[in-house]
Amino acid sequence: MRVQLLVLTLAALALQGCASAGQSWRAGPAGIPAERQIRNDLVNGQYGSALESLKDRKVAPADALLRHLYKGLIAVHAGQSELGTRALDRAWQISYDRYTKRVGDGAQSMVTGEGALPYNVGPAERLMIPYYGGLNWLARNERDEAAVEARRMGVLLASDASNSPNAEYMGFMRYISGVMFEVAGERNDADVAYRNAAVLLNGRLPGDTVAPDAEHGDVVILIEDGFVARPEPADLDFWVNDADVRELESRDMVVSQGAYRRAELRRGVQRDWRAEHYRNVNLRWPVMLNGNPDAAAGALGARAMRVAAGIELPVLGDPAAYGNIVIAHSVGTSVSDAVRADFEREQPGRIARALARAAVREVTAKGAEGAFKAAGDVLSSDDDDDESSSDGKGGKGSKKDDGDEDDHSFAAAVVLAIIGVGLLAFHVGSQVLDQPDLRAWQVLPDRVSVSRMRLPVGEHVIEVTRNGEAYSLGTVTVKPGEVTVLVHRWWPGTTPVVASTIQP
Repeated sequence: MRVQLLVLTLAALALQGCASAGQSWRAGPAGIPAERQIRNDLVNGQYGSALESLKDRKVAPADALLRHLYKGLIAVHAGQSELGTRALDRAWQISYDRYTKRVGDGAQSMVTGEGALPYNVGPAERLMIPYYGGLNWLARNERDEAAVEARRMGVLLASDASNSPNAEYMGFMRYISGVMFEVAGERNDADVAYRNAAVLLNGRLPGDTVAPDAEHGDVVILIEDGFVARPEPADLDFWVNDADVRELESRDMVVSQGAYRRAELRRGVQRDWRAEHYRNVNLRWPVMLNGNPDAAAGALGARAMRVAAGIELPVLGDPAAYGNIVIAHSVGTSVSDAVRADFEREQPGRIARALARAAVREVTAKGAEGAFKAAGDVLSSDDDDDESSSDGKGGKGSKKDDGDEDDHSFAAAVVLAIIGVGLLAFHVGSQVLDQPDLRAWQVLPDRVSVSRMRLPVGEHVIEVTRNGEAYSLGTVTVKPGEVTVLVHRWWPGTTPVVASTIQP
């Protein structure tokens, strides 16, 4: 009775601790409510509030890399270029270190799940670090530093080219690196980047890449649209066998992806898989669906109207206020598609680790059951010995010896019970903490588009067109022989100012 009471008390404490840890975990690294709060602040233009929220541990991502990624991008949009530079540079250092050293605590992930591993950006997200870093340096007119970020992009594009099937995304980033080189005066590097972009984009570049003459300049317009797709939680059943597990752990991407695809296909087939030596595993699982409620909407373009001589401020809607109208087509890429492709390439590794955690839980459950049974056997044996001694047939042993044996038996039973409670706590804690890893750089845009126009030197009104509607970006001064970069973020759910200028 004493051991049973002890076991129940320890088990209750262990389960209570596991439950509270699980609640803390779900509110931390995954942090869906926190991500939503930050997104809402950005949509409403409350950049200061978004930055302040990153100081709150209940809101900010727990992982250092993810925290710096958020801070850097938000600071860029808030116009705090110094803070953005520091945060993005720190994010680059951490991501590079994790990428080269493959930092990870596999042992801890066997207990708590994927969220125990350091967050590691995929190729698509990794490219966005120097992308924003370069744009931030351009905003500060630090052109040499922007060229450094362009070189970082080049290194990543070369190293990850064999791993990314998304030629459009790679080509787009090549083109942007070329723009950064060109603004920085690195013409040779710019030409190389443009040639690589032309190959990946099948020649669909957004404008002339020949250097403008002394009477013209180029305006490059980058429109970031929507919010990137994000992982969602799911509860899925998989049927796997031992061969699948071995292939899922393979470093050969073709082999591991093939095993994952087969396991995915079995989920929709009604068969007696157990008879074919498959076992069923239920996993709390992250998925990235094709739909995205925060996606960009509508086809983009751009146009520029030269301000007529003698008019300081253009009169909207007055054809006499403008000279020639220049229209540019837009070339874009889906950040969501590129991030989703990276996510899918990591799924075999995730399912292999999830299966390993399920196996560990199965072992600990059986171990706990065995420890409790052994403790009961010890006590039962001790009770039998007491009964045998009480009927006068137990030998000549003294009461002191009987007491010592009782104490030793009780101590052994307590040790076994504690081992059982520990294994049970491990088993239950692993189940509670093994939540889908939903961490992601969730404030990235869904889509990025670029337009390029060669314009005469002077003042021009710049507008972005979407589905036939024109939206003003204000005026820009075109300088002789130079490239000017404009960046605009189109937040989902907001209504931009519609331009009332003449229609071309």
